[in-house]
Amino acid sequence: MKFFFSLHKFWEIVYISFLYSYIGGCLFDVVSVGSATRDVFVRVHPKVFKGNICFLPGSKVEVEEVDYFSGGGATNSAVAFSRLGLKAAALCSLGKDLNAERILKELKKERVSTALVEFSKEKKTAYSVILTGFGRDRVILAYRGATAQLNDAKKIPWRKLEEMKAKWLYVSSLHAKIGVLRKLFLFAEKTKIRVAWNPGMVELKQGLEKLKPLLKKVDVLLLNKSEALTLTHNAGVERNLEKLNRFCAIVVITEGKHGVHASDGKFTYFKKPFKVKVLDNTGAGDAFNSAFVAALIRGKKVEEALGWGMANANSVIQYLGTKNILLTQSGIKKFLRKHGKNETRKKKYA
Repeated sequence: MKFFFSLHKFWEIVYISFLYSYIGGCLFDVVSVGSATRDVFVRVHPKVFKGNICFLPGSKVEVEEVDYFSGGGATNSAVAFSRLGLKAAALCSLGKDLNAERILKELKKERVSTALVEFSKEKKTAYSVILTGFGRDRVILAYRGATAQLNDAKKIPWRKLEEMKAKWLYVSSLHAKIGVLRKLFLFAEKTKIRVAWNPGMVELKQGLEKLKPLLKKVDVLLLNKSEALTLTHNAGVERNLEKLNRFCAIVVITEGKHGVHASDGKFTYFKKPFKVKVLDNTGAGDAFNSAFVAALIRGKKVEEALGWGMANANSVIQYLGTKNILLTQSGIKKFLRKHGKNETRKKKYA
């Protein structure tokens, strides 16, 4: 195992040096920053009592099926970007274990650069047990593991990140301290990198007042309805779009099966999901967000970007796993042709 990780570091250095020398500086479209996990999907049929899923102490629950995949905001989005034809890299932290080896192998297969992957000596690779298959939203048992290493700004490979010369940073939940995020966003501002941010609950619970300085450095803010409520303490989607647009150029708020709202400060947009059979919702947010941002990177308008995001998310939720049915550009076109136009509603701000 030690040999494997030494070899990984060696080829990482060779990879960056080659690109930097022969392409005049390593130019990436997007770097995905966040977690990398090993996920096990456990399909079960527990008892349901008054709308609650119940596992009784001392009982033995039969498992129908077990499936293993990789997950986490950094790997999910990086693979999505790569499949959509962008040059992508993942910045995440792994343990020195077999799960890390599997994640690295998958990223390389998907043509995602692993040059920014860091390794923890103390923590194992993050791991999630996802209970699904009972006709309701999944239950996730999550071990953060090595991801916690990114709470220390010294563990972020700043020099390598600068050499990537990326156009965009896509930052998902790091469960990070504000100081780390501040340094990351200041770095992006200094190096003229655009930022798309999908913060997690740990960050959002800091509150709007504390996060205002960070939000002012964000180009695209991506939230679901409950995350927006946590940030603003307001349940009104349109009010939240208007309020958050004061800081970010584009704001997106998803509502699951009820659709997605967006605003660019001039117009508000709404799009309903497509009619597909849902097996598991895990990864839908990452799939939507990454396809939406990819469309913007490709120069698409917000209306078309919403279509890309909805198609990608609605593809993923029909299967287990967070990235095995992520779409390519041609896949998005085929999906939209198959499921109809599903027009986006557009309204000008008063």
